Amino acid sequence: MALPFEKNLKHIKIYLRLGSTSFNLGIPGLISLIENGMGIHMDDQSIFCFCSKSKKQIKIIYTENAGHFLIQRKIRYGTFPWPQDNEEAVLVDYEILKALLVDPVAVDAIHTRHKVRKIQLQLTHY
Repeated sequence: MALPFEKNLKHIKIYLRLGSTSFNLGIPGLISLIENGMGIHMDDQSIFCFCSKSKKQIKIIYTENAGHFLIQRKIRYGTFPWPQDNEEAVLVDYEILKALLVDPVAVDAIHTRHKVRKIQLQLTHY
């Protein structure tokens, strides 16, 4: 899975905040949490990732040029395998982030019970 932005992650620090984060927080609240709660300066060389209590939503915040971006992903089935040990930030590499963001149930792992042999289409005119 590729992240939905064009950013070279080679020299970027990726932080995960372990445990759950309140998803009532928008960009200002998450920046305050990063700088005051986590004690990390938010700059354009860092990406911060948060997970909801249900582990069904992830928020990613980063700075680029003169503004901040907030990406949110919500899944319908399963949960993200988010570490819940404590509420500290850990530095990870891109491969770990990519592994955490994949769908809990991969599309290619879904199988049908039977082969579909015939589909009928009925059109009614009113």
